[in-house]
Amino acid sequence: MNIRNIRRNMVVIQQVQGETMKISLNKVDENRLDVLPVDMEIDIRKEYKNITRHSGRMVHVIDWRIALYINGNKLDEDEVFVEEEFLKSLICPGKYPMFTCTCGIFGCGGYYVEVNHKDDRLFWLTEQSPFKEQFVKTSNKFAFSWNQIIDFLEELIHKFDELKSIMITHDLNFQYDVEIYRELIKEMKGRANYNK
Repeated sequence: MNIRNIRRNMVVIQQVQGETMKISLNKVDENRLDVLPVDMEIDIRKEYKNITRHSGRMVHVIDWRIALYINGNKLDEDEVFVEEEFLKSLICPGKYPMFTCTCGIFGCGGYYVEVNHKDDRLFWLTEQSPFKEQFVKTSNKFAFSWNQIIDFLEELIHKFDELKSIMITHDLNFQYDVEIYRELIKEMKGRANYNK
């Protein structure tokens, strides 16, 4: 056997090992679960309201937005998370307009998320990369355990409770029915115990 044949055989072995590595990596990717933390960004300011020639009063204005992260990477801030659609997606799989434009018009810049359910996990297939940063190398497919989704909902409730407290402190109305989230968590925990 000459040197050229030995080198050729080494390349073939390396390619075979590379393919084996790819296959095992793909298998790991199939079983890997993504992480979905939530944060709420709150901005409190004062503005004049009911300004006339002779009077006006300062009122508190609270702007807030939900910030989502997948595996530590923040989702694009120009896409607004629609909580109601997310809740619907937990009850029934399907295609949901889960992210919309900051202007509030879905057709302007929103996108759909295809949601599938399995006994132990929930899958998202997004129409586009949800990340603003171009350096984030990921597919548009995500898998979350039901426990991760329950943790996400519990954290979301906690954030809404904080927002409610701030709004009440500033004499503002809180418009969200957080009890819907709590009821859904109970139902999901019941399903999780049933599937064990």
